[in-house]
Amino acid sequence: MTHSVAVVLIALAILLLLYAVIIAYLILINRKQKQETTFNQNDYLIVFASQSGQAEIFARQTAQQLQNVGQTVTVVDIQYLNVEQLLQANKVLWFVSTYGEGDAPDTARMAVKNIFSDPALDLSHQSYAILALGDKCYPNFCQFGQLLNQHLQQHQAQALFEMVCVDHLKQADLDRWTQHLEQLTQQQLTPVEQAQNWHSFVLKNRVCLNSGSQGNPIYQIQLSYVEGLTWSSGDILEVQCGNRLEDIQAFLQAQQQTVDEDLLAGLQFKNLRKIPEQRLNESFEDWIQRFDELAIREYSIASIPEQSILELVVRQEKTATGLGLGSGWLTEHALLGQAIVANIRSNSAFHLKPIHKPLILIGNGTGIAGLVAHLSQRQQWGDQQNWLIFGERQQQFDHLYKDQIQLWKTQGLLPYVDYAFSRDQAEKIYVQHILQQKSEQLLHWVETGASIYVCGSLKGMAQEVEQTLLNNLGTEQLEQMKLEGRYQRDVY
Repeated sequence: MTHSVAVVLIALAILLLLYAVIIAYLILINRKQKQETTFNQNDYLIVFASQSGQAEIFARQTAQQLQNVGQTVTVVDIQYLNVEQLLQANKVLWFVSTYGEGDAPDTARMAVKNIFSDPALDLSHQSYAILALGDKCYPNFCQFGQLLNQHLQQHQAQALFEMVCVDHLKQADLDRWTQHLEQLTQQQLTPVEQAQNWHSFVLKNRVCLNSGSQGNPIYQIQLSYVEGLTWSSGDILEVQCGNRLEDIQAFLQAQQQTVDEDLLAGLQFKNLRKIPEQRLNESFEDWIQRFDELAIREYSIASIPEQSILELVVRQEKTATGLGLGSGWLTEHALLGQAIVANIRSNSAFHLKPIHKPLILIGNGTGIAGLVAHLSQRQQWGDQQNWLIFGERQQQFDHLYKDQIQLWKTQGLLPYVDYAFSRDQAEKIYVQHILQQKSEQLLHWVETGASIYVCGSLKGMAQEVEQTLLNNLGTEQLEQMKLEGRYQRDVY
């Protein structure tokens, strides 16, 4: 064997050895990764399906609770959950919201279909619990939670305890969830609670935007706030509803109590319509402390912090007993200059992304709030490729934010604006009809990377808009846009 041949053979041997080492290393890494994604018997998988962020908040609070007592936890957004992950888990905690007429959150609809469509899916090794968020004011209370429970039982999963349904974020319902977890873990846990930071705003102004309309009055509500408070376009204001002064005075007089400032303040936010029975020898002051708080109502914020005012758009709701609790409080019962107690809640699912791509904004009615907030933010960023499609009843009376929109058009912020005033012609026209008429423009914008944001009523508008998008874009493309965060909705 010549010297040169020997050198070549030695070099080849070294290369083969290095190759073997690399292969062994890659196998080791692959095994390690598999081990890291495999759930141990005592690990918890926490899955949340959230429309406006509340279910996610409770999911992450529970995850922190369990981690604090030594449990291993993995938290997953339902839209990113796959069958393999679910099959690996032995204990799953679900946090799901229901909105509209019993609908699943946008992120959950396709995920549930993909995960549970296989009749052979076997979850008999798995135990689970569900925290379902809803509101008894609406039909089909916690329906998505009920549907999820049925799916899990059909695939042989075993409930750790009965589903906990939370009515309008009531703390008593949330406490039942914590109590069940304490029994399960045999550990004392901190309570799951609303992550709220209440602030005192001041009612500075309110203006009816649609005088003469066939529909209920819509008001622009302007609130001032303490310096340093901030939020993002797309966020939500949770308003603590209050009682009319006249109603508090009438209640005190009926109870033969002297009307004074302390009692007026103490009853400001108490539910005077449904009161507990007064106990024997219980003082009046102790009794009213047991009254439930009035409900909280949520509104899309119509401004950004740079405007130095927090703005809402509120339509009066009329019931058999008068104005709705929240709309009545903001549009009529609260006095100008009065404090409005509220909390800003981040609604990350409806936030804009600073990607400097075209934006299509679609909405109706009070949904204009979320749309004008986004346009204000786009103006701050210098993004001028914006297209607004908005619907209301009559152009003469319901042309909400007309002057502001015209100014944005003049400034070049809104090169495309289309209106659907449904009652201005014999055949009613809605935003979905405009979208269909402009289908070529829609396809072109989407191809260039446009995002689509929808704000307003779920029933009718949002449902029909989604169907029009499906007809033109197809299911696969629309689902891909959802995963990329390019199709977002704030609907109610």
